[in-house]
Amino acid sequence: MGEDLRARLRRLRREGAQEAPSSPEPIQPASLADGACDPARREESESSSRPVEARDSAGAEDHEAARDRVAPSAPAAGAVAARSAFERLKRRAGPQSEVPVEGTRPAGDRSSNFDEREARAPAAFERPKPRGELSWGPPAGLGASGSTLARTTLIPREHVHGEVRLERFLGLDAAHLALLAKDERLAACDLSRALFLDTETSGLSGGAGTYVWLVGLGRFLEGDDGRFELWQGFLAHPAEERELLAEAATRIAGASCLVTFFGKSFDRHRLEDKMRLFGVEPPFARVPHLDLYWPLRRAHRGKWSDCRLKTLEREVCGVRRVDDLPGSFAPAAWFDFLASRPHRLEGVFRHNADDILSLVSLATRA
Repeated sequence: MGEDLRARLRRLRREGAQEAPSSPEPIQPASLADGACDPARREESESSSRPVEARDSAGAEDHEAARDRVAPSAPAAGAVAARSAFERLKRRAGPQSEVPVEGTRPAGDRSSNFDEREARAPAAFERPKPRGELSWGPPAGLGASGSTLARTTLIPREHVHGEVRLERFLGLDAAHLALLAKDERLAACDLSRALFLDTETSGLSGGAGTYVWLVGLGRFLEGDDGRFELWQGFLAHPAEERELLAEAATRIAGASCLVTFFGKSFDRHRLEDKMRLFGVEPPFARVPHLDLYWPLRRAHRGKWSDCRLKTLEREVCGVRRVDDLPGSFAPAAWFDFLASRPHRLEGVFRHNADDILSLVSLATRA
């Protein structure tokens, strides 16, 4: 027969409507050829096999049900745009984006007819409990320091961080550190004038769009009873970025050597790039740099799952951080402060302080 299945169904439907049988027999397709296994065509075949009266009484409900059961070939353009924008925000926000947002498409939903009522956050979801409570306004203890704002904390040199007294660093052999770092310039350094550096930034990428908004610098003050000074320069507004960078450059330039963890690959370049952008002379080329990550990695590679700072400080120095704020929360805390929202900057300051104290402890065990 030259007649395909669809034309045959339409013809039989017309004939059935004209004859109006009291109890019509269901029409069975003679063959599954010509695409009869397609879901849309099967739906049409099944609907045509019902009595005319039943089809008429079903009305729009059957039509809507059939339409919902057939997946669309392509999502609506507006749905694609909204989903793409949401994914970009999730990537930028990091771990906080795991909470479903009302009005966005839940995972696994492929229908273009999205119901916002299905986008409720799961009741069992629990946010991480980072260190420090939410607070408003500028962080406590900020004061003028040179041309910028900073919090300065004095810590006794007998302070024990983990299992190590801070003052043990002053008794180290500089030549041993030079050998570990493979930098002979460190052998002539006065360790009492060493500077410990750790920064917090608005993101991990470099360039003009990344802000170094917290610069933590630790050093031992002069004198036998001199304490350990923790200086944390804070960027309260992006317009004050040059002042913070200039003050940090001055302090770094006055040190005998710089001690960081992964600083040669991250902290130095973030600061150096922004200093050049604002016309501030970077001091890093003139100051010997001890990056603890590389000698510690060579000494302990394969002992633990990784050689991150938190792993090494725990295994090598016995440091146990309680309810520590993860570093991924730092950018959001600063952006919340700039937007006058409640923030967790106190947790970031304390996290930064622990990082610097860990640098002192790890240097004594290198």
